[in-house]
Amino acid sequence: MFETLNKQINWLQPSIIRPEDEAELPTGSYVPILSDIILPSFAMAISMFVLRKLFDRFIVVPFGAYFGVKETVVKQHIIRHPVLESEYIINKSPKDDVILILCKKTGMTERQVQVWFRKRRKENQASDLKRLSDAGWSFIFYALLSWYGLYVLWDKPWFTSSMDCWIGWPAQAVTDDVYWYYLIELGFYMSYLYMIFTDHKRKDFMEFLVHHSVTVALMILSWSINCVRIGTLVLVIHDQVDYLLALAKIAVYIKKQTMADIVFAIFLPMWIVTRLMIYPYVVLYSIYIDLPAYANDSRPYIQMYDRSTIGQVLKSLLVVLQILHIMWTIIILKSAATKFTKGKLQDTRSDTEEEDGNEDNTEPIDNKRNYKISNGNAVNGKDGNMEANGNSYSNGRT
Repeated sequence: MFETLNKQINWLQPSIIRPEDEAELPTGSYVPILSDIILPSFAMAISMFVLRKLFDRFIVVPFGAYFGVKETVVKQHIIRHPVLESEYIINKSPKDDVILILCKKTGMTERQVQVWFRKRRKENQASDLKRLSDAGWSFIFYALLSWYGLYVLWDKPWFTSSMDCWIGWPAQAVTDDVYWYYLIELGFYMSYLYMIFTDHKRKDFMEFLVHHSVTVALMILSWSINCVRIGTLVLVIHDQVDYLLALAKIAVYIKKQTMADIVFAIFLPMWIVTRLMIYPYVVLYSIYIDLPAYANDSRPYIQMYDRSTIGQVLKSLLVVLQILHIMWTIIILKSAATKFTKGKLQDTRSDTEEEDGNEDNTEPIDNKRNYKISNGNAVNGKDGNMEANGNSYSNGRT
């Protein structure tokens, strides 16, 4: 069965290496075969998922208990109003015109409806322990892979000269360490694609989904046409900073604010350097400038390059990553700016979607002294004031 499946997978891989070029490779050299990465990546993703569960149970739970991290979310005392519940399913943050319509349907005041929706959103927040688990797993993975990536690429010629990504391309041999580096990274991102649907929903859910989908697509497509060298540069550039962001989040959840601020201060310039300087200068320049120059001057591949659908898709996806970098940089800079205006760092990129500011210390809106339910409508309500404090750091892996 697997042999048949592998044949079908390999049928999808374009034949871009000429026999005479492959003959120039050293004896025993390996060139990428699509089936060698697809099925193993699913096995790796399942392994990552199992490791995540073990990590939560045997490391996160005792670690969180030691630092007093809350395992549950404070229960919100709200009445299950059918009209509001129906609207909540469609829209968790209704606009003013919708709120006015809901007021007419329920007999509640505008403020009561706003408070109800805020409390309802807060009810769906992930616990601090769940957030700690997410940040901890990201920290462990990114920290290990950042150093492993450097170890794998340190002696590779394309690590210091991006033009070497294309010398001999597409007839380039892939070593075992590069294969495993690719496989582990691909397995991780595939497992994360599943977990972002099952974990708490983030405020930047769509951006996160796009980023991880683009990353998986880039790795598979680059493997299929042997653009593995440039792919490894993309991975190693990104891995050098994400573990710092995860560490800052961990510090927030265990109430080590000074540590969080210090780590974030280190993270911010590294993010800007890697995402806005090194990535476009090395990766985008290489694939948009170096590759066409090499194809024109050194190999008869210019026609294949110009007409290759996969090549054009790869170029486009790399630009999508850069757009996400810019978007997240703006959010991170806004977060850093709050340090000077409010004295606290707060980044809305990837904490729970339902988290709202100004929500604590609220009078329970189901207090019988405030209003009662009559024929399904709430009447005689009392407004409540809400405030919330807290710091959050994001985890936008790019």
